[in-house]
Amino acid sequence: MSLMDFRQLRYFVAVAEELHFTRAARRVHVAQPTLSQQVRMLEKELGVSLLKRSNRHVELTHSGRIFLEEARRLLTTAADAVQAVQAAAAGRSGRLTVVCGPTSAYAGLLGMLELYRRRSPLVDVHLVESPVVDAVVTVEQRQADVGLVVPYFESALLKRETVLELPLLAALPRSHPLASAGIISLKQLSGDPFVLFGQRRGSGFYERILGICHGSGFSPRVLEAMEHIHTLLYVVGAGYGVSLVPATLKPIVHPEVALVPLRESAATLELGMIWRFDQTSPLVTAFLATVREWCKTHRND
Repeated sequence: MSLMDFRQLRYFVAVAEELHFTRAARRVHVAQPTLSQQVRMLEKELGVSLLKRSNRHVELTHSGRIFLEEARRLLTTAADAVQAVQAAAAGRSGRLTVVCGPTSAYAGLLGMLELYRRRSPLVDVHLVESPVVDAVVTVEQRQADVGLVVPYFESALLKRETVLELPLLAALPRSHPLASAGIISLKQLSGDPFVLFGQRRGSGFYERILGICHGSGFSPRVLEAMEHIHTLLYVVGAGYGVSLVPATLKPIVHPEVALVPLRESAATLELGMIWRFDQTSPLVTAFLATVREWCKTHRND
């Protein structure tokens, strides 16, 4: 149907509901002769009479009553289609796949998603947890739209943007002599065996911790390298060694693990967003803006 056809449908529905041409014309904001002409053109196109007209009143024919229901349905469908495409163009509806690394799951991800859902309730958000190296490939191959990861990697296909600096804490067994200290220097742990995370999963976490230790003047003796952050905390709690973990892990820390602040201001871990250079989705644009805003508000939490 053309736009004129939809206008004719709207005019007909107004007449059918008002059963009065003058009132219907006022309702749709056109002159009565124009409205009458358009309704007659519609009847001519359909090849049926929709209205019985007299000098005193207007009533629907049998065909008119049937067509009224169909016209209402068509107009509603058209209005819904317009709203749907406008919402999609504005990034308010559709499907968004977000892949997150193990660290980001505890770095405010729930708060970010809650804010985004409040603003875009019609968007179907699909969340996937993945090691960083897999998350990068997932976004590169368009299996996810955006990632929230520790961004220590290189990719010619992806943009990356750091949104949070997560302070690192020393994770010590409760039996460690420094477990009750208010604050320590990282070099005080230079003689301890370290339990680190992510060496075989390519997260960049492992390399970042080594770099921080080197910057503090020592090379850590790595006793174990865990693939899962929860396992790392249990191993530290069992007394196998010490580690460095983001402060955001406090809610899930093992009871036998003490988290102690570090003096080194450089002892931080970046949380970043990644997305393809060539992405044009308004959903991604809206999500990135929401994450930036949430992180700006909660940067000092």
